[in-house]
Amino acid sequence: MNIALFTDSYTPQVNGVVTVVRALKTELEKRGHNAYVFTVWHPNATEEDGVFRVKSFRFPYEPQHRVGFFFEPQLVRQAKELKLDIIHTHTEFSLMLAARSIRHKLKIPSIHTLHTHYPDYLYYSPWLLRLYFRNNMDKYFNFILRSQRCVIAPSQKNKIFLGQIKFKKPVKVIPNGIDLSYFYQTNAELAKAAHEFRAKFNLTPENKVIVFVGRLGTEKNLNVLLDNFKMIHQNMNEARLLLVGDGPDHRELVLYAQQLGIFNTVVFTGFLRWPDEIKTAYKASDLFMSASHSEVHPVTFIEAMAAGLPIVAPDDVSITDMVLPGENGWTVQDDRELWVRALEILNDKALRSAMGKKSEVISKKYSVEKFIDSMLDVYKEYAKHPL
Repeated sequence: MNIALFTDSYTPQVNGVVTVVRALKTELEKRGHNAYVFTVWHPNATEEDGVFRVKSFRFPYEPQHRVGFFFEPQLVRQAKELKLDIIHTHTEFSLMLAARSIRHKLKIPSIHTLHTHYPDYLYYSPWLLRLYFRNNMDKYFNFILRSQRCVIAPSQKNKIFLGQIKFKKPVKVIPNGIDLSYFYQTNAELAKAAHEFRAKFNLTPENKVIVFVGRLGTEKNLNVLLDNFKMIHQNMNEARLLLVGDGPDHRELVLYAQQLGIFNTVVFTGFLRWPDEIKTAYKASDLFMSASHSEVHPVTFIEAMAAGLPIVAPDDVSITDMVLPGENGWTVQDDRELWVRALEILNDKALRSAMGKKSEVISKKYSVEKFIDSMLDVYKEYAKHPL
């Protein structure tokens, strides 16, 4: 099959959508299909076979993101030459508009993955848009998704959202899957890298390290994570918090950590390379903790589980199939009480080990093989020329 993947986020950007799209392209090609990525131009991007980039500019409210000039006639010419069977969009922005133009002009069926739970992101919009979306979100999403043959929800959370806005087209729940082989590694080389990683960030063998990996943005509820860590540190002096990633709230979080008096026990690593540096960060840690309520089907949770870490996070429908309370970690109703469960795990080495092993077992449900099997079933169902 000839499959086009449209996304406003791709390498060298680092986020969950990029990871999923890369996995799709790589694994579909391994199975003999042709997978093409249509995305935005980025000043730090390297040339890659099967990746087509459109001119772009920085998004003013989020400078790490870019907006593409979607009305480019060469996109239609390129798509026509590729003899596409199906279009799979992973964005609701400029590249979705490009995909829509190609879909209409070349009569190619399209499906869409809704990666984001938009009610959690309203505060990022200018106030006029916020006011509009509060009253018209159902109309807006029904409008922009109206031509899709099918919408993929990575978890029940977005399927529920689509049901609430009375979306009429088929919705299929397909959990994100990535190549987890990187994170299952336990060799001596990785152990050495983890030791060096700890030394680089002044983490001693005695330190109990809690890691969070993700965007440093308001939607991740990181102030609450820092509040919880303050309580952990008061009860366990050797505890340290590792914040892996970057984002618009980096400076504010540094200031808040200083205000709480825990700045010297919180490590801000900035962006780390995926997968090598990310898997090393997991290996150097004892527990993964998040205070976010905005996840849909978080890839970082799956990575941390594959790396053998227990998980502590707020109770949320997006992770009900990932975190099994008392088995591979805990979900907590009140996100201000995460620290209680985190201390319980950090203080019990045997429990920590047992939960970590269970995390690894559960993570196998999200293998890239299962993900690709499910996506191919959808492609064959809706493609222009199914196999």
